[in-house]
Amino acid sequence: MQYHERRGNIHIHTVHSDGTGRVEDVARAAVEAGLDFAIITDHNAWHPEQAGWHDRTLILVGEELHDPARPQANHLLALGVAQDLAPREDVPDAGSLQQRIDAVRAAGGLAFLAHPIDRSGAYADEPEIRWVDRDATGFHGIELWNYMSEFKSHVRSRLTALLYAHWPALAMRGPYPETLQLWDALLEREMIYAIAGSDAHARSYSMGPIRRTVFSYRHLFRAANTHLLLREPWTGRLPDDEALVYEALGKGRGWVANDALAPTEGTLLVAVDGTNGYTFGETVRATGPVWFRAQIPARGDMRLIHNGAPVARWRGRSLELRAQAPGVYRLEVYRRYLGRQRGWIFGNPIRIERNNNHAGAS
Repeated sequence: MQYHERRGNIHIHTVHSDGTGRVEDVARAAVEAGLDFAIITDHNAWHPEQAGWHDRTLILVGEELHDPARPQANHLLALGVAQDLAPREDVPDAGSLQQRIDAVRAAGGLAFLAHPIDRSGAYADEPEIRWVDRDATGFHGIELWNYMSEFKSHVRSRLTALLYAHWPALAMRGPYPETLQLWDALLEREMIYAIAGSDAHARSYSMGPIRRTVFSYRHLFRAANTHLLLREPWTGRLPDDEALVYEALGKGRGWVANDALAPTEGTLLVAVDGTNGYTFGETVRATGPVWFRAQIPARGDMRLIHNGAPVARWRGRSLELRAQAPGVYRLEVYRRYLGRQRGWIFGNPIRIERNNNHAGAS
């Protein structure tokens, strides 16, 4: 099938919660950054009237849910819902994370765990908001790379705060290794999909007389993005195009990327079984040998991960490898920037299952 690639930014806050911009500011920055779509997710606030086309960028509205009595744990991104699911602050027991996941699914939406592993540097003066209730199930995916969460983890002193406030690209390295390990552990049970979150607030920070907006909307929208492969081209109609985005998100058909390192349009991972090809987020029920073919738009350090362990490493723009066993495969790519190897592309998994009636993937 011919897919249509779309680049978007997810996890954005506005003046309706703790962000500084209006939807018009977000939309303007998204258009300037060349985004195809952006999803606003204010804290326990849902304003569907914000959704719509702004120039060539589709603005969608979700919600970041959390228990008001326990604000520093278990944040959940509710995407593609058609109702407000925020817990009421006047209710003593606002419900568990599992109840929120179940509510999102019952409303026909997609539930993604926000910043499941979160760290804060000693000088960041920011709380650590993690996934605590690890027995929760039924979510569609995780926020593999939260840009603001990673940044604050590196602010460990006054010196690093000053340095990274002026050159934030120095700090950004990729998803936490612990988050990648968590993802692989979850994938042992079921297909769990990854998204990138900018966690955009566009807030200003002060240090004595110095005041600076470290991450503007425009800056963040050019960095940690989620690329999706849509089944159809845009129609220009909000309900139809919204459905295309959420269908691709729900199937994991795409990848997470730091587009600030280099553009990632055209990234490809295909598992070929005979004459059939499968891409990000899909399952191959193998009838014979399966070959992986990966292609990226610029040279990088490519790694094909099988069940959490690298089975191939290659520096270049393409990789081809025969799958030696069933299981979950995913693509990671790194690039060197400012003297350090940094995460660039993290593709959603392809699962290979053995068809018992045929020879399988070996």
